[in-house]
Amino acid sequence: MSVLVVVTLLLVIAVAVTAWSVKARSRWAGNGLLVGAVGLLMWGWLLVAAAGAGFAGWMWLTFGLAQAVVVLVGWLTARWMGDALPGVDGRGWFHLSTVVAAAELLSLGAGAVVTVLQAVRHIGDGGDDSRFSLVVIGSAGLLLWLTAVGSMIRFLRDVGAGRRRRTPDRADAVIVLGAGLVNDRVSDLLACRLDRGAAAWQTITRHRPASSTPLIVSGGRGADEPCPEAEAMHRYLASRGFPRGAVLEEDQATDTTENLHFSLDLLQQRGVRNPFVVVCTSDFHVLRTERIVAMLEAERGDNGVPFRAVVLGAPTPKPAIPASYLREYVALTIHRLIGRA
Repeated sequence: MSVLVVVTLLLVIAVAVTAWSVKARSRWAGNGLLVGAVGLLMWGWLLVAAAGAGFAGWMWLTFGLAQAVVVLVGWLTARWMGDALPGVDGRGWFHLSTVVAAAELLSLGAGAVVTVLQAVRHIGDGGDDSRFSLVVIGSAGLLLWLTAVGSMIRFLRDVGAGRRRRTPDRADAVIVLGAGLVNDRVSDLLACRLDRGAAAWQTITRHRPASSTPLIVSGGRGADEPCPEAEAMHRYLASRGFPRGAVLEEDQATDTTENLHFSLDLLQQRGVRNPFVVVCTSDFHVLRTERIVAMLEAERGDNGVPFRAVVLGAPTPKPAIPASYLREYVALTIHRLIGRA
């Protein structure tokens, strides 16, 4: 029991440190390692509990098979990413470690199944109270695992719907949300957002004067970026032949809420009232952006500056899909629970 208490204490400390690190240093490559360490400590807790309940052999076998699967997932992901390792955006290893850490956490579902089955099997052999507790804990863990997998499947379905959404025929502006840069250039992920925004602008301006429909590129300068994202976004569009006069730079925003707030303020300064805007972001980011849009529609409406918006999803570059989808799924879950992420 004393060993189980020590492992539990270490697990609590690891979870707290990981939560702080992910929030304070969201782009730090070590975050994936921290999450993976939390997963291994959870496995350690199950192994110690199984030893005390008399079925350590089964749990060690399950743990070994689970780690083999985690290694396989890491290898397949590295093959999937290909030339993106070590990373055209400098974060390739971070993306890979994120996927491996998620696989480690998901592998705990196998541990939960074995815990429940073996604890039920050994009830009646003595120590029934502790084994009953393991049945309860294992069942709760398995239910949590099934809920997470089910909600992930639903998330992937909704991501596809956002990517397939059609551009409306009319709008007062197109807003493209920024993302991290590679030195002073847009990343492949951000380029996809800009391409979707440019295509949306071209669709809309078939039905109204181009001069009355700006394309707003929104993104400030991060601590690790040499210039504002909006500046790099504007340069990318110009290099593709997009008319410079149609682009407005919003170069102060540091998150999605500010992207939208500050871009709408630009339209208000130009005399556009009650605008209907098209917001372009990555497909995986559409759901959280829509939640933020709904919050801002209520807030700005109460302040007498209403707007309406539709959010379009741009395809995510293949190497970035695994990590981007996983990180956004977690961020969206947090946003649903506490209203921000």
